[in-house]
Amino acid sequence: MPESPENRLKQSRIYQKSIDIFRLTRRIAAYVTNEKDINSMHISKLKSDRYADNLVMDSLGLVPKVAEAEIQQNPVLKLKYAMSLQYIIDRLYINCVKLEDSKIQGKDFVRLLRKELKSLRKMHRLYLNSML
Repeated sequence: MPESPENRLKQSRIYQKSIDIFRLTRRIAAYVTNEKDINSMHISKLKSDRYADNLVMDSLGLVPKVAEAEIQQNPVLKLKYAMSLQYIIDRLYINCVKLEDSKIQGKDFVRLLRKELKSLRKMHRLYLNSML
């Protein structure tokens, strides 16, 4: 019996890592912005709030992109979707650096996120190589 797409998705390491990164970015954003919601971060004039908002929104977009790549049956489209993940990972990393450079408390948490993003980059590279 073939494995269902949902089971394959749940077992995917890159999918689990993307969910972990979303959870981590949301916690960091809550800590850095003093528990502001997404809308408040978005309209805020503080740079740290805007960077935190960008982190959360980009990480939120990462999870469905990974799912889209994982459940795709067509190998050409699967590779295309998987390659598009690099853009989101790079944006997350850039916003992480910008947030760390702004005057915030909790820079250690942001450094932890950067470490996790580096791990995701490596995992993504291996993921792409397995498709080629």
